[in-house]
Amino acid sequence: MIHKISIENFFSIADRQEVILKVPGNAPSLPCFQKSRVKADERLPVVVGFFGPNASGKSTILRAVASGALFIRASFSIPPEGFIPFFQPYKRKDWWEKPSKILVEFDGAYPDENTDVLFRYELHISHTQERPGQSVLYEALSYAPKGRFRKLFERHEQTFSFGQEFEIADNDTRVLSIRPNASVISTLAQLNHKLSLQFSTFIGTLPTNSAGMDKAQSHASQWLPFYSTNPAYLEKLNRELRRLDVGLEEMSIEQSSQGLFAKFRHVGLDGFVFMDEESVGTRKFIEVFPKLQYVLETGSVALIDELDTDLHPMLIPELFRWFCDPERNPRGAQLFFTAHNPALLDEMEKEQVFLTEKGSGKPSTVYGARDIKGLRREPSLMKKYLAGE
Repeated sequence: MIHKISIENFFSIADRQEVILKVPGNAPSLPCFQKSRVKADERLPVVVGFFGPNASGKSTILRAVASGALFIRASFSIPPEGFIPFFQPYKRKDWWEKPSKILVEFDGAYPDENTDVLFRYELHISHTQERPGQSVLYEALSYAPKGRFRKLFERHEQTFSFGQEFEIADNDTRVLSIRPNASVISTLAQLNHKLSLQFSTFIGTLPTNSAGMDKAQSHASQWLPFYSTNPAYLEKLNRELRRLDVGLEEMSIEQSSQGLFAKFRHVGLDGFVFMDEESVGTRKFIEVFPKLQYVLETGSVALIDELDTDLHPMLIPELFRWFCDPERNPRGAQLFFTAHNPALLDEMEKEQVFLTEKGSGKPSTVYGARDIKGLRREPSLMKKYLAGE
């Protein structure tokens, strides 16, 4: 579970913005708040929503976390002289040559151990006016097995130091392979460093549709192979489609001379319905389902930009309930999303809601609804939001 996000000089964000997820002690005991796996007295929301006007910075929050995870997993594949993608400074002259900074605190099992601990990953990327994403200025991974953070590794540009628990010596020859534009974890994972392999999988595989300059567009050509090679997910999808009573009995995938295709059997129809005949909402649900199911099974985090686009508004609260159900979500999976539909606010508590603003010619700011003085839970967060409170 994510405990904290800190972002500085990243796309529409200039000054450091923090998202603190810890639920105050005086908040009621509700299914949407789950106990932290590492702090018995701390609760965290399992569903977190970012709301605000268009271009206010909602997507920037998810993009920062997704870009950091992608850097951890795949930066080794960047060409030696290539720039680091998906990192842009705030586009004013006084920010162009300042580093972009991302920090995420999250809990999870330490590799090869059954005990959950709190981790902190921090990354600073340098820029020049001509070349954003120049190189890594700072990178560090820490953990807190007994309450205080201890460095697993720390890097200042091309100077590295490693904690004993990271199981690699400062003079290990594999360190020489870490390039200025690649992550320590991504590089050492490629060189069969055991802990880096595990951390790369653990940190770097966050299901998301948010990366790069825009929301990643999903097409049937992307998710058809997944369902074809993962029949258990296809079975679970069909079970949900039947349970949600959308008139769909089954989706099946078949191979033709032109590739994979999906066909749908509907209640009351004698023939099959094909993909381009299905509603956009049905296709969106089929696209997002494996991302949500994966995190519910693994206790990971899903980052879904514009969750409310194309999905029926009555279906989204059902997705929220999946995460709030301890039987369906026994490992503390989280859903982070952006949305425009203010009606969703009435499905959430104020500790789950974060708001973004961006004045004309100004950078984005983010703050929690719970931080608004005098904001009560009742009767309706949606009405208060629309009224400008």
